[in-house]
Amino acid sequence: MKDPGPSVKAGPSGGSPAGRRLLVGIRDLSYSYGETSRPALNRVCADIYRGEHTAILGANGSGKSTLLNCINGLCRPPPGTVSVYGPGGETYDSSRSDHLDKIRRMVGTVLQNPDDQIVSTAVEADTAFGPENMDLSPQEIRLRVDRALAAAGLEALRNRPSRFLSGGERQRLAVAGVLAMEGEALFLDEALSMLDPFARESFLSLACTLAGSGKTVVQVTHSLEEAFRCSRCLVLDRGVLVFDGKPQDLLRLPGLEDWGFTLNEAAKTIRMITGKYPGVQITSFDPAETAAAIRTVKPAFAAGRSRSVSASPSVPSIAPRTVLPGAGEAVSFDGVFHHYLAGTAFAPAGLDGVSLCVPEGSSVALIGKSGSGKTTLLKHINALLLPSRGTVRVFEEDTLDKKTSLRSLRLRAALAVQHPESALFETWAADDAAYGPRNAGLRGGELVARVRDAMNEAGLPYDEYGERESRALSGGEKRRLALAGVLAMDSRMLLLDEPSASLDGKNRERVFALIGERRRRGKTVIVSTHSMEAASSFDLVAVMDGGRIAAFGPPRSVFGPEWKADWGLLLPWTVRVARELDADGTAVPLTAEELAAFIEGNAGAAAVPSGAEPGIARRGGRPAPETGSGNAAIAAALADAVPSSAGSSGKRRKTGTEFFKNMTFGQFLDRPSALRRLGAGKKLLLLLLLSFMGTAGPHPLFPLSVLVLALAAGAVFGSVEPKHLLRGFIPAFPYLLFLALLQTLFGWAGDTSAVIFSLGPVTVTKDELLRSCFLVCQLGALMTLLSLYIAVTPLRETLAALDRALFPLSRAGIPVRDISVILGIALRFVPVLTGEAERIVTAQLSRGGKGGLRSAPGMIIPLFLRALERSETLAKAMALRLYH
Repeated sequence: MKDPGPSVKAGPSGGSPAGRRLLVGIRDLSYSYGETSRPALNRVCADIYRGEHTAILGANGSGKSTLLNCINGLCRPPPGTVSVYGPGGETYDSSRSDHLDKIRRMVGTVLQNPDDQIVSTAVEADTAFGPENMDLSPQEIRLRVDRALAAAGLEALRNRPSRFLSGGERQRLAVAGVLAMEGEALFLDEALSMLDPFARESFLSLACTLAGSGKTVVQVTHSLEEAFRCSRCLVLDRGVLVFDGKPQDLLRLPGLEDWGFTLNEAAKTIRMITGKYPGVQITSFDPAETAAAIRTVKPAFAAGRSRSVSASPSVPSIAPRTVLPGAGEAVSFDGVFHHYLAGTAFAPAGLDGVSLCVPEGSSVALIGKSGSGKTTLLKHINALLLPSRGTVRVFEEDTLDKKTSLRSLRLRAALAVQHPESALFETWAADDAAYGPRNAGLRGGELVARVRDAMNEAGLPYDEYGERESRALSGGEKRRLALAGVLAMDSRMLLLDEPSASLDGKNRERVFALIGERRRRGKTVIVSTHSMEAASSFDLVAVMDGGRIAAFGPPRSVFGPEWKADWGLLLPWTVRVARELDADGTAVPLTAEELAAFIEGNAGAAAVPSGAEPGIARRGGRPAPETGSGNAAIAAALADAVPSSAGSSGKRRKTGTEFFKNMTFGQFLDRPSALRRLGAGKKLLLLLLLSFMGTAGPHPLFPLSVLVLALAAGAVFGSVEPKHLLRGFIPAFPYLLFLALLQTLFGWAGDTSAVIFSLGPVTVTKDELLRSCFLVCQLGALMTLLSLYIAVTPLRETLAALDRALFPLSRAGIPVRDISVILGIALRFVPVLTGEAERIVTAQLSRGGKGGLRSAPGMIIPLFLRALERSETLAKAMALRLYH
């Protein structure tokens, strides 16, 4: 089917770009979900040309993702409204099932959450998944995989299990999987929303490089800064296309905020400069380009020349709010270490000797790269985690002390967990928001009033959202519901883990306004964030790097003299511009107004006072006293000694999440050993043989012998310590004993062995006890054997061995590859479901839930629903990569 694709008229932007050929034509597209009153898209007309780098912007729920999904066929548009043009002029309609394969070969889509689209268990295997579905030769698949991994910067990680990648690495893997299909276009659906600043910058550079090489790149984003990297912007507002043009023109529009945008300090600065100096052209958010434009109108900022500035009391400042003298400690860490699954492969960083004090009533922003320890630190404050060494005190209570009620502590230090949208566990929205206050004892009208106020504050009006199903809410609405659940607790301390991630500008502004309101009420607020701009408005900033506190002090100090480039972070945009203008100066402007004053020559209030450089005292890692400023009270409190843990009545070892922390079962240890070098097929045969020996014998000594043999073989030939193999078995041990108890209490017919114990109708015989011991030993031996096999064999080698073993069956028409793919997904789903269960339990405990077996019934239904959601999303991701 032929069509003169390039001759189709351009959309609202008018005129086709010179020399560009049309890739996607959208004509009068409207789309609705079910019976909703407002369409998700309303009569949208636009064109996307080959080689363009386009941003699609808009508020949460404006229709951005729906537009992408109408192009790739995940949403079926009305016939004739969306056309994708092949390189030879062929026309494909996104509404037709028989055209979707061709469309998805040309248009690759990267979803917002990489965990929803990573199919295989290792980097190389996942990258090859799409090409394998395109019926390419093995040689061509290898070449494409090599090129994609090189482009995504993952060559050194090609053999790493996907579950051990960082957030940024997983996002790059999702891109590599699409790049390996070598389509003409790359669609990114908010793919940068969960990345730290450095990873985001690296990812944006990759997208720009791909666009520069001729690939069509379309980015869905909330960020004007990301949009400025593109050559064109499309803006959607409640399903209507309201702007189609250059990003520089978008920034000049006076009604930009009406479309759900809020201007960050960079956008405000550029708007002020271009408004005051009409001849100045700033085409990107690059600080160097902005500084160069400023020099054209302010020659005093000659490149490489320092200049002094006079103080001006009129310059606005974000000095930390004064803490009253005598304020107690809300949080203190004294030499705290925490190790996650020590000794396992790719073990994530925990805490490494953290010491700090947070005065009650102050606000702290935690910043750092992904995996630096921010979430771990917050979970220690909420007592979801306990220190491996050292002491954590919250409101002067030692979390390790058995006398400390963790449930009471969590009700006073409420935590909104990371990825809260996956941790909503009540059916109705109002019930989820009421979970914490109900645990605190609120009932009746007082409970309803508390929930109503919290939901209204979070932008989810109680009367409209209270009786909606939690899982039916949009991603942004779920995040706001999770925030409402924490606000409703009205706790003394508020702990928020990335509360603004994936939110549009208006809702992000709402979140930080709510935080500001709690600060004004005297609450202690600790927030982890990737936004340096947001962090600069807090009383204190703590920089985390590799599990350590690298710096801790007021924002103007941390972003000024204390700053280190090797933290892998980016300074606030305004500070970067000031450094470009005056590399040797001391100005640390934290707002657009301060930067404007600095440019005009009045930067005194934005500078760190000489002789009063607050920072970190190397002894104990605590901030040194700051003198000569309004922060003296904070500094004095910070300098106080952390109370010792001596005298505690007994050390606690459990918090309610031990089952998930001890799950070494299923962990591959990449250590050189004889068992690691042995072929996967031979190890499978040994596994089957020893399993048979452990289960076929008539006496418990048989499985016990196999268990001991597995532990010895692991230690001698596999470099796997017995404690690693047994650690995964220990969490399941109570359940095995429960099964054994059931078998003991209910006798078998024909049992004539001697009675060992009798109590009323219950009797325990010798054979019943022997069978129970036999069952426990059998299951323990099987779990230990399987744990050893997995510890010394990567899953990709196991699947390859199964492929070879099953290959003869393919000649009989049996779909061997499908069986292998399904097995790989099933095995990958075990840690996925474990992670989902952990999020639900964590969310319950963090809001005062009782935990343990009492919480199990409340977890089953949400876990089942989350499994269905993850399965559905994974099926869509596989379809986008041509798996049928």
